[in-house]
Amino acid sequence: MAINLASKFSKYVDDAFARESLLRGAVNNKVEFTGVNEVSVYAVDKMEMNDYQLGGTSRYGEVKELGDRVQTFKIERDRSFTGSIDEGNAQDQYNVKDASARLHVQIRDVVMPEVERYVLGKWAQGAGKVAGGSAPTRDTLLGLIQSGASYMNNHYVPRRGRGLFISETYAAMLPNLSNLTYLEQLGTQALTENSLPRVAGFDVHVVPDGDMPENVYFILQHKDACPFAQKLAKYKIQKDPMGIDGNVIEGRVRYWAGVLAEKCAGVYVYASSDSVQAVPAISLSGAAATVTAEGASIRYTVDGSDPRYSASAQSLTSGGSVTLKSGETLKAYAYAEGKYPSDVAEKAYSA
Repeated sequence: MAINLASKFSKYVDDAFARESLLRGAVNNKVEFTGVNEVSVYAVDKMEMNDYQLGGTSRYGEVKELGDRVQTFKIERDRSFTGSIDEGNAQDQYNVKDASARLHVQIRDVVMPEVERYVLGKWAQGAGKVAGGSAPTRDTLLGLIQSGASYMNNHYVPRRGRGLFISETYAAMLPNLSNLTYLEQLGTQALTENSLPRVAGFDVHVVPDGDMPENVYFILQHKDACPFAQKLAKYKIQKDPMGIDGNVIEGRVRYWAGVLAEKCAGVYVYASSDSVQAVPAISLSGAAATVTAEGASIRYTVDGSDPRYSASAQSLTSGGSVTLKSGETLKAYAYAEGKYPSDVAEKAYSA
């Protein structure tokens, strides 16, 4: 007989995430996959400002139909686990209670860390800006974080809702944390693992060294730029299923995370310089635009959308050419195995 613990565990699991998950307060659920496995997010063009005219029939300016861009998301992760507790091995303990404890440990120590590693990796690959440089030191770390904050400020990223995800090694270099992280109180406010002093306007999330994306020193992000969806979280304990004397613990989680194209400036990554792909070069010869990125693949658009996120992006081999129409702008980025994507290069053509 299957004992479905979804209802019993739902609040307990939610509480565990609220207390312990690094993602608490750092993601949003604005992208919904209810009843579907794939969803498209539309971004509508903004309107240009014009000088108002006192005469004529187009006093507000030329009327143009608003265009849009599409970003498509798909549930990527469908993960599960299972294990048994034999009646004999459990001895005199009540099996369901023991199985319940094991299920909680599995969620806390295995499921949540795996989800967090996945989310951090998606941010690193989908960031609006990946800055490359040398490893931070005590003297340079705060300045590097402030440079990222300036990038966000210049792109109008709201100050409220920002988070800093930084590995243990480099968190210890922060002057606000190195002396305060393990104090029981800061004034009258108790410090916990998820309530650390703010740094440069960011809520601090300290990540175990092994859980940070490879060659990434820290990630700055805004929750509105970082949607997260968990379509299925099912945990159950089966008592004496066929062929087993005891309990079988099972769980399944389906989830996805990403970066919204229109808010991509809300994710800033600082990584080692040799792990960041160089920006492709674009050269124009008449209407022909040639794109080169040695040892890398290229994606491009000509409709004004960002090729890193756009559903209209197309592939191009290094040295390949695209014929542009007058008024079109070619946007391209490069990516390669083991590296984080480059910034976007662009070149406009007018006849």
